[in-house]
Amino acid sequence: MHYLGMRHKYERSTGRKKDVKRTPYIVFLDKLTFVVGTIGPFTVLPQIYTIYSTKSAAGVSAATWALIFVVTFPWILYGLAHKDKNIIVSFILWEIMNATVVVGALLYR
Repeated sequence: MHYLGMRHKYERSTGRKKDVKRTPYIVFLDKLTFVVGTIGPFTVLPQIYTIYSTKSAAGVSAATWALIFVVTFPWILYGLAHKDKNIIVSFILWEIMNATVVVGALLYR
């Protein structure tokens, strides 16, 4: 399994990615990562709901969530540079969720 990740990284860095044979496994993995990458950011919804419904951000660190927002942003640039829809969509959704938590934490601290 680790080999596939290393091969993918090597092919991206050498420009050989276009030559990769799209096996059923790769097609399935691409679809799975898109679904998981799209659903994953919504795992933050309970935190967002709690902040906004109670109008309290007790126990929520705005600084931590702001740092998460900052370190997530380069992934969007990476996805755009590599034209990788899975990465672009997933990390844009993560940024929306992270920003929503930061705003709530600042509003209701």
